[in-house]
Amino acid sequence: MSNDRETIAAQAIEQALGAGRAVADVDTYRIAEFAPSSAAKPDSVDELSAVMREAHAAGLTVAPFGGGTRMTLGNVPVPIDLAIDLTALDGVVSHSPADLTGTFQAGMTISNLQRVLADQGQFLPLDAPLPDRATIGGTLAAGVSGPLKWQFGNPRDLVIGMKVVQADGSVVKSGGQVVKNVSGYDMARLHIGGLGSLGIIAEVSFKLTPLPANEQTVIASFETGDLCGRASMALFRSHLPPLALTSFDQRVASVAGLHQMAGDRFLAIRLGGRPRTLERLTQEAKRLSQESGASGIETLEGGDAEDFWRKLSDFGWRPEDAPRFAIRISVLPSETQRLIDTISSAQFPGLEPAVVAHPGYGNVMAYWFPDESETSHEADKSVVESAWAAAASAGGSAIIERCPAELKARVDVWGAVGGPRAIMERLKEQYDPDGVLNPGRFVGGM
Repeated sequence: MSNDRETIAAQAIEQALGAGRAVADVDTYRIAEFAPSSAAKPDSVDELSAVMREAHAAGLTVAPFGGGTRMTLGNVPVPIDLAIDLTALDGVVSHSPADLTGTFQAGMTISNLQRVLADQGQFLPLDAPLPDRATIGGTLAAGVSGPLKWQFGNPRDLVIGMKVVQADGSVVKSGGQVVKNVSGYDMARLHIGGLGSLGIIAEVSFKLTPLPANEQTVIASFETGDLCGRASMALFRSHLPPLALTSFDQRVASVAGLHQMAGDRFLAIRLGGRPRTLERLTQEAKRLSQESGASGIETLEGGDAEDFWRKLSDFGWRPEDAPRFAIRISVLPSETQRLIDTISSAQFPGLEPAVVAHPGYGNVMAYWFPDESETSHEADKSVVESAWAAAASAGGSAIIERCPAELKARVDVWGAVGGPRAIMERLKEQYDPDGVLNPGRFVGGM
């Protein structure tokens, strides 16, 4: 039967793109240990549309694929017939530096996008992990954000328009290429965080931001999590406008190879502005940290600061030091430190915790790394149950972004979504009634 599906997929690719266009190495496109039957790599929106049209007509299941940095996200999929590699859609559609807007194809990597924008003194405040591999479309589909969200908002706040190829191959556009666009509903937001289950992002229009004139990063160390939490809230409630506010523990510093300082918990404060303004902001950040009990303070700038933030953003996602678990928890900023303490103090045989948190917007990334002892299935299950319970106790929610395959087969990694699930199901029925796109991976196995 699998050979029949492979033959049908190969015929669909040939019909859409011509002979010889199927990608030979399907192992590259594994999802949760499962490889698709076939793979295609369209190099234009028209080709993407043609592939989807043929796949839909043939009754094939399809998984869009960007840089592959977030393929651990989502439930175990229904067997996938066709992976569509979007990395050839990597061009600049338009860029208006004077208007601080630009439209880019979804297969462009975040690093390449930032290089294009930097030439005009601009950037996109979307600091996803592994930017040399992560693509625009994949980052948005996974709903990924980083430390800069504190100052610049969610990924959806940066998008002003989008071109999407739907399950049947039809191409739809929403929004536009100007910031103040009010024509119709903001349909682009449906696809941000939707994991490609409603359509494949092909092009995106963004509002852009001028690069800060200068930057400095203040790193404060603390002997206890409580003191670090106090400093976080002091900065959160102050008039200080950091570009990013991120806390992490000693294990994160060690595994990520960060700038070493004595202490148990650390708070990184990223600041930007003109020289005199930046000096004032830096002094204020140091003062608030010291008054909250910091045992040490250092300042990074230039390449040292860039290297620090890159390593911190990439932590937990590099293949060479991947954790056994990665769980994203969202709570109110005031609940962040209590949640960190709960996670850090829980004991599971064979596992050691590490936590990166963004207290300014209540995001906690909890990781568990295997130690030298044996890890049991019961310990794995306990990690997930503990994280969900801690999130619920803090009035938040948790999503399992990485876990062992055998556990993923037994739980819904999205957790208890509640009432919104019915809305999601209606949207899936409206946009992809035949279950073509990423079947099984989204909430409730959609």
